[in-house]
Amino acid sequence: MNKRTPRILIIRCGLLGDTIDSTAIVEPLVAHYGNQLVIEWVTKYHLKNLFKYDSRINPLNVRFTNLPLFLNFEKLKILLKSYLVPYDAVINLEVGTKFDSLVRLLKADVKIGKPIDDIAVQYKDEHRVHHQFRILKSYYKRLKTDNAFPYLIGSNVNIKRKFDIKNNYIVLCPTNSHFKKKNYRGYRAWPIINWISLIEKIMHSTNFDIVITGSDNEKDFINQININSKRIHNLCGKTDIPDLFEVMKNSDCVIANDSGAVHVAGVSCKKVISLHGPTPFSETGPYGNSRNQIIEASIKLKCSPCFNTDAIKKCKQNRCMIDLSPELVFKYI
Repeated sequence: MNKRTPRILIIRCGLLGDTIDSTAIVEPLVAHYGNQLVIEWVTKYHLKNLFKYDSRINPLNVRFTNLPLFLNFEKLKILLKSYLVPYDAVINLEVGTKFDSLVRLLKADVKIGKPIDDIAVQYKDEHRVHHQFRILKSYYKRLKTDNAFPYLIGSNVNIKRKFDIKNNYIVLCPTNSHFKKKNYRGYRAWPIINWISLIEKIMHSTNFDIVITGSDNEKDFINQININSKRIHNLCGKTDIPDLFEVMKNSDCVIANDSGAVHVAGVSCKKVISLHGPTPFSETGPYGNSRNQIIEASIKLKCSPCFNTDAIKKCKQNRCMIDLSPELVFKYI
């Protein structure tokens, strides 16, 4: 009798950066189970193209993660699937409780992570990739993760031809998808005036073209930059994640806020300048890989990082981002 194909379920249904970081566990699992391993991955619906070119991963998209299990058709579908063909392993990388009830009921030989075993974040400055390695190793004791990195597989399209880019270029990601929200201060966002000043410096002092990226709901924000040069290519809303990977891979440098885009940069391009103020770079910054350079651009205020603390609630201005000067960022270029 032929041995059945090993099949595991990974639950990491977070934002883009969270999900990209979680891909670091894939290669160690393939090394353990073999190349025939099939991975089903519970992810957010808007990230359905994330694994478009990865034949090993079948995404199971969930639209409403907060719905109770008995009201959530997509979760119930995953549950039924496990009863028809039980998983070899279920690996829950979530730190919250949204999937606890599903994990309890799933049929699997092994269950790893919450709620079976809560591997808490307990080390200061521990990157979340390392935390997920600890979750994995709570069961796979001998799994080797020393040379494991987050990754993505791009679309492999000719980006310069597709978007008519003729010169070497730098990618700028002024991501601020929440800028229209009432009372939204944009804790992670670099001010638009700083982006404009940086663009002027790049245009006047280098021969690079500039590619600006963003999602559909950021078009109004990015249009404030008033792009009117043949050397500036506005790709806002024109790339899915696999194409964005290729845009960044073929660039000389990517400059980005602490956002999902900077994590795409971390797994794709040769040089990443990550703009940080209130968020902890050592814990949530781009993890990168052995083939690129990750630079933290920060003025290192005494109160930084302050994200998810009382200090950020008392802060009247985002000095850590406002005072991060275009001159300093340009030096890193």
